[in-house]
Amino acid sequence: MKKVIFLGAMATVLAFAACKNDGKKEETNEATGATQTAATSEEQKPAAANQPKEYNVTATPDTAILGKKKEALVKVNGATAMALTDPDGKDNGIELVLKLTLTNKQQIGEGNGVFMDYTKSRLQLDNGTNITCDNATDHLRAEPEATSKQEEWTYKIPAGAKPTALNLFMNDTRVSLGVALSDK
Repeated sequence: MKKVIFLGAMATVLAFAACKNDGKKEETNEATGATQTAATSEEQKPAAANQPKEYNVTATPDTAILGKKKEALVKVNGATAMALTDPDGKDNGIELVLKLTLTNKQQIGEGNGVFMDYTKSRLQLDNGTNITCDNATDHLRAEPEATSKQEEWTYKIPAGAKPTALNLFMNDTRVSLGVALSDK
């Protein structure tokens, strides 16, 4: 009889232990399943439908030397391009922002400051037209042996056109930098 009670007690303890472990396994599986679902939904989350289309911008070459004495070095430090659309989704063109700096290559005491006016730049388009800078943070200017702070020049490209070149002018000199857009 002692053996029967002992075996019965052991069976009861094992049954309770088994039930407790099953409950923990279910909770763990539920928590893991929720985590997996959340991770899966984040991975499958599509880009928002109302996000504007962006383009990669390439300037080749990314530097240009201007001036009669080749005293000014203009560098394209980066660029962004974004499609402009109205609320109905109609194409209104592209906004191109170029980030530029100007380095004055003249020596201190032998030269003067150099200046490049954004209103005198021209963005050449694939349809043969040239457009002027729509907006800018400032002109480019640098003292001898110095580099200007970075300025942003913004061009509004009409619908259906793409840029092909940026034409810069200074002291009766002109240089062209190739500009190309590609989808991101």
